[in-house]
Amino acid sequence: MARINVYLPDDLARQARAAGMSVSNITQAALRRELGARNTSEWLSRLARLPGLKVSHEQVLSAIDAEREELGHRHR
Repeated sequence: MARINVYLPDDLARQARAAGMSVSNITQAALRRELGARNTSEWLSRLARLPGLKVSHEQVLSAIDAEREELGHRHR
């Protein structure tokens, strides 16, 4: 596992130690959340650049109903 340095203000470091907090675990969780958020933002940005399809609300509802009907027949 890689080691990195994380710098905290002295007061914050004291509070974390006093609370028995694992700065390593908290840092790992925060980095995972941030990376996940960035990945989601990048995906949404790419999605927004895709050309739109002209599908009416009625067509969407009809397709959903057809799938529900098909799924109902498969599971009987």
